Amino acid sequence: MRFAIISAFALTANLLHPFTSGIYINSQANGTSPVQDRYDYIIVGAGIGGLVVANRLSEDPSVSVLVIEAGDLDDGAEDVSIPGNIGFEDPRRYEVKLDVAAQEFLDGKARVLSQGKAVGGSTIINGLVWTRGSAADFDAWEHLGNPGWGWLGLLPYFQKTEKYSLKNGSRQDVPICVHPVLGTHGGQGPVEVGYPNYYYDQSYNFLEGIQELGIPANEDCNSGNATGATIVPSSMTTKNQSRSDARTAYLDGVLERPNLHLITGYTVTRVLYDTNNATYTSGATGLSITGVEFATNMTTSRFTVACNRELILAAGAIFSPVLLQISGIGPAKLLRSLGVDVAIDLPGVGSNFQDHPTLQPVYEYTAPDLFSARDIVGSTRDAVRQQYLANRTGPWTAPMVDAIAFPALAWVTDRLQEVLDEAMNATSNLPLSYDNTLHAGYAAQKRELISLLARIDTPAYEVMSTSWGQLGVSTMQSFSRGIVQAISSSIFENSSPLVDPRFCSHPVDCKLLLLSLTFNDRLIQTAPMAALMPVPPPGFGITDARNQTALDEAMRKMIASGLHPSGTTSMLPRDLGGVVDSSLRVYGTRNLRVVDAGIIPLIPGAHIQAAVYAIAEKVRLSSSR
Repeated sequence: MRFAIISAFALTANLLHPFTSGIYINSQANGTSPVQDRYDYIIVGAGIGGLVVANRLSEDPSVSVLVIEAGDLDDGAEDVSIPGNIGFEDPRRYEVKLDVAAQEFLDGKARVLSQGKAVGGSTIINGLVWTRGSAADFDAWEHLGNPGWGWLGLLPYFQKTEKYSLKNGSRQDVPICVHPVLGTHGGQGPVEVGYPNYYYDQSYNFLEGIQELGIPANEDCNSGNATGATIVPSSMTTKNQSRSDARTAYLDGVLERPNLHLITGYTVTRVLYDTNNATYTSGATGLSITGVEFATNMTTSRFTVACNRELILAAGAIFSPVLLQISGIGPAKLLRSLGVDVAIDLPGVGSNFQDHPTLQPVYEYTAPDLFSARDIVGSTRDAVRQQYLANRTGPWTAPMVDAIAFPALAWVTDRLQEVLDEAMNATSNLPLSYDNTLHAGYAAQKRELISLLARIDTPAYEVMSTSWGQLGVSTMQSFSRGIVQAISSSIFENSSPLVDPRFCSHPVDCKLLLLSLTFNDRLIQTAPMAALMPVPPPGFGITDARNQTALDEAMRKMIASGLHPSGTTSMLPRDLGGVVDSSLRVYGTRNLRVVDAGIIPLIPGAHIQAAVYAIAEKVRLSSSR
């Protein structure tokens, strides 16, 4: 056995993020391999998917599990753990900012996409919003050829992952009380889901204004019907009022297991396979994955570790497909252009890229004596901090977003059929790299999207309210499709691969966003919202909203990623451009799976962390469940 270890006892503990005992392996500088020669299971990436699967696999003491993560353990500092710091503190030490290609269908300019780079992945830096989506979102997955992946098939795993607490959600002073639907929530899961001890008055104004426009209240947006105005739960601890992330939920309590090893600071450079069976042919049993190669950077020694059973990719919707591509699994034409030998020609790898196009205009609230999160500076910040540390109460318990509206399309336009017809008939502008299978898969997805838009229990868009006047909007049923492609055969030269979501390449996506901005215009004129004296940003004023051409131009300059990249290793039949089957096994392989947001075939109308937790709980590996 050849590995270097340090005990977690040697790591510094802190108030909000205590470490447990056990084996944690960090990067070594002595040129020797930091791990054993082989493990039963190797997991690439310690985000949601990787940590859930590692936890469940290592429940069986007879199997060995290795998790390899490029980032490090977070320090649990206040900029990470405290809900009230979201949007104001930037824990950039735990994130990587990826370049997004110039957006042809917007303003021709590039964007940035932030991703978590730490044990816990993006759950270390996200906004905590805990929404599942509608039952119909997941039933669409099943319609697309994934038996068992509909709402009823996933509900037990949504429940399994969460420890839901109603405290603070059912307060009588909140305009929309929370009344969870019986039998839809979990009470014993690892991820704590709950509500803050503090609400800004502006959340009340928002919810009252939304209802004045005829959007009904939704007392449980996670019951299978997502539409309406709601107080949204967050992935936060009820007692401590701090972030509940994938690491605290699934790793810290089990790191003492001797069969679970975590290595940080290393990047997997290649997936290794048996070259005697390197080409997939129809009817063959598939490529046998033998392990991975990994290193700390381009110039240091590279090591290999073998897997006895399975390799699980959980590096996220950007880097899982890139790793597959540089390992020889992906579109043959792309691989050859990179000088990579083709092991499996799989056109869907890096395609079907989806996200929620989002913009975040701020309608500055100017009412006198109004208190918002932006006022927590100087001595006020000192007082708020002291209140939080002493009692776990006050404004620092409130996340950036706790009030949301999910309108159905039929509630916000009297031209429903016109929008549906345009969605069906408009030119989709799919990437030129898409082959016939991807075109067929998109046609099937589009039929599902049309059906979802026509319903009143699935949202067309989302409106997110902050205490200082940001009314962020996102298209929930996105028709646009993009690509993620490696730009080199070296993973270290892919620190920012080609990432192109091609926002609004299908025109209906921007039409839905225009509807949402027109809705914002009406919202700020309701009596509850007008009391806040909102001042729209340039180009988004009440008179601007009447000039749809000018509003469209202003909007396209502001559209960015909703930070929900999905679909790049889709769970779809292979003849529909799929990459993994309904067991999440990569087509043409015997023992390679993907367990992250990339497998999502159709992005749900929700923030996606809850769905990714459920996906990872549901995947059945031979030594889990």
